[in-house]
Amino acid sequence: MNALFDHLNRREKRTLERLTAAVLLSAAVFFVLAISQKSRYIEARDELAMRQENSRRAKKSQTEAKADWLRWQEALRDLESFRGTYFYDEKTIFQTLRRDLQQIFGRAGMDIPMITYQYSDLGKVSMKKVLVTFNYSGTYADLKQFLAIVERFPRFLAVEKVDFQKTDASNGLLHLRLTLAGYYAT
Repeated sequence: MNALFDHLNRREKRTLERLTAAVLLSAAVFFVLAISQKSRYIEARDELAMRQENSRRAKKSQTEAKADWLRWQEALRDLESFRGTYFYDEKTIFQTLRRDLQQIFGRAGMDIPMITYQYSDLGKVSMKKVLVTFNYSGTYADLKQFLAIVERFPRFLAVEKVDFQKTDASNGLLHLRLTLAGYYAT
């Protein structure tokens, strides 16, 4: 390589050295800029991936919320269609429920027991329920008959709770505390 430079004069050598230094400096600057740009590219790529994942999660959450909203809308339509048929009317709940309980106890061949009533709100929907609690004493067969009558009753009456107080093995009697729930629209 020195032989190549031997025939050049001093001025040409200096120009060539400057040109070589400029090229090396340019290459170094390019290399530093390339590394810097690569670093920014990686950061931008990672941020884009994170934003895409956040977007995917937000879309999934939005889809789930929309599906939940649609289910509530369907439930509200169902509740509205049941309002007059299966639910009690808020204005006449006490009289109608009392009359229905008399029918149920009569069909089951039971005397009307002492009943306590408790009212509660159901929260998200414009429905309330009344809990009817009473003591029951009878055989298992009579209890099954009573529960079948409640189950077939045309209004929404559900067995909310059964507390076994005691069982009498000598005569086969059960002593229970039953709670039924009746629903009404507000």
